[in-house]
Amino acid sequence: MDNTKEVEILDLGFLGQIFDASKEEIEKFIKEEEKAIVLDYEKIKPYLNNKQLDLLLNKTEKFLEQISMYFSERLDRKVKVRIKNLPESLRYLRIRDIRSEHKDKLIQVEGIIKISSEVRPFIIRTKYLHEDCGGEFWVENKNFVIEKPKKCPICGGTKGKFIETDHETIDIQRLLIEEPADQIEKGEQPAQITVILKEDLCEPRMERKTLPGIRVKIYGIVKELKSSNSKAILDLYIDAIYIETVDKDVEDISISPEDERKIKELAKSADVLNLIAGSVAPGLYGKQYEIIKKAIALQLVSGGKRKRSVDERKNIHILILGDPGVGKSKLLKYVSEIAPKSKYVVGVTSSSVGLTASVRRDEIFKGGWVLEAGALVLTSGGLVCIDELDKLSTEELQSLHEAMEQQTITIDKANIHATLRTETSILAAANPKFGRWDKMKSIVDQIDLPPTIINRFDLIFVLIDEPNPQQDETIVNELLKGLREERKPPLDKDLLRKYIIYAKKIEPQWTTAALDIVKDFYIKLRSSSGEDTIPITTRQLMSIIRIAEASAKIRLSPIVTEDDVNLAKELLLYSLKEVGINPETNRLDIDIIMSGISSTQRQKLSKVLDIIKDLQKDFPDGVPLNEILNESKKYNLEEEKVRETIEKLLKEGYIYESGEKKYKAV
Repeated sequence: MDNTKEVEILDLGFLGQIFDASKEEIEKFIKEEEKAIVLDYEKIKPYLNNKQLDLLLNKTEKFLEQISMYFSERLDRKVKVRIKNLPESLRYLRIRDIRSEHKDKLIQVEGIIKISSEVRPFIIRTKYLHEDCGGEFWVENKNFVIEKPKKCPICGGTKGKFIETDHETIDIQRLLIEEPADQIEKGEQPAQITVILKEDLCEPRMERKTLPGIRVKIYGIVKELKSSNSKAILDLYIDAIYIETVDKDVEDISISPEDERKIKELAKSADVLNLIAGSVAPGLYGKQYEIIKKAIALQLVSGGKRKRSVDERKNIHILILGDPGVGKSKLLKYVSEIAPKSKYVVGVTSSSVGLTASVRRDEIFKGGWVLEAGALVLTSGGLVCIDELDKLSTEELQSLHEAMEQQTITIDKANIHATLRTETSILAAANPKFGRWDKMKSIVDQIDLPPTIINRFDLIFVLIDEPNPQQDETIVNELLKGLREERKPPLDKDLLRKYIIYAKKIEPQWTTAALDIVKDFYIKLRSSSGEDTIPITTRQLMSIIRIAEASAKIRLSPIVTEDDVNLAKELLLYSLKEVGINPETNRLDIDIIMSGISSTQRQKLSKVLDIIKDLQKDFPDGVPLNEILNESKKYNLEEEKVRETIEKLLKEGYIYESGEKKYKAV
């Protein structure tokens, strides 16, 4: 073993003790033909004195290099030694607390993977031939740049060509991790840092540990990255010596015994749901908001887990529609602040990567690709607030389909194949495309959103700004009162956040009585409809189940009761009556939400299309509009409705215009 001036040699007695304590790891290394031996810190801790511990923390590369050399000599094969399971007392840092003083030192951090690059070969050193003297030598490459020699180390000459004859490569991968929600204080933005994985840390078996959205713990050495343009400001990154996944989520945030006492005391209140709802955006008032806030309170704790044979989704999705200026954005921003794990995004400024995930060119490792996670992946297990949902592009809306229902995002592009988790609740807001909400028009006619997105929301609410003397007076009084004294919510944000975390852990069981109410409600509502109208489907049935489970969880109840189901029924019916009523029949018609066309509209489309097809026999070049209108009168179809139906048939591609005001069926 060669001596070094940079670090004291580890004595053979210590190295022998480490080797003997690692029999199990060595056996696994040989048997499974692994590329590295990973030592557990707890196993080597008894043999570390203060000087050796200092070497581990402050001269980590040399420390591990000497152990690797000793193991290689004993095993007569090349061995890479790594270390894991360091206690948090040994330089466990938040990403934002990493400073230049930590350069070249061992640290440990936790973070959520935001970006994951391809695995690519990296030239660690290059062999050169000095043309003048014929000497050959190796040059180490630093800062991911090939270091070209200026002087021959053999003859000392600087003249003559240096010809590259060989090089040595290793695998390398870049990650960008950001701080997890439980490490972020109020008002802070999550800090980020680049992590470099090398050699065996890039093996195919490690792939599941490096997908965007996964929480990881990194043990590594802080290094600086010098830019090629000689700037004085340096970037820090972590050269990883080990990476492991962390199952801990926001629900695992520690709650003190005193916090638990307060939470259980609060749960005993018969009014706990109203207390929590009243603590959501307390500056927004009105009867409409009372109902919406109740729904959001339930959304924050979500439904319960189910078996794989049933719809697995437990997250509740809520859409808020309505007139401009009624406080939708304020509500979403407030909810994003109190939800334990959340992000707030705006549709007009968001990209598909901002919401879901994307593959793009790697700006650091030129020529490669990176997989970048968006808000839905980064907050898996939490909540995303999407303002101005209607402003998202078609491509971005399409990326939401799988994320909302299957709770995953599948990426298959540029040789990157991955499935990312998006077990995320969505609270979204959108504006009517004609400025204000029209009760006489269907939701699909007023919102620039496809029915396939609309029908994935469990609850949809409409906020209408219309004069109401009694409500207006209440709102004005509350606003003016707030000018003179600070309005405090029933629960402060810290306690509310901890209550939500505690309630999310509850997994209530269903009672037979509660299940019977769900069954009776579904069957009776289905049987009360007419032949051509469907008031509710199994999708709404699953919504009732999720909401009822959330109602039990928010009470910290181990069972779902009849009261929980009745509350779920109340919220669902309120939502359906807001957007699922057919204006022509004044009855519930789920087709309005599911397909964008009511049952009566569908009948008209079918009838007008039949009329055009019949008249086409007499008008082969196209049926004039007047002929269609005259024939429609025989079936008591209003002229205005017929014109609207023709426009829909044109839009849907069932007919086309063959001439001026002449139509032919496809």
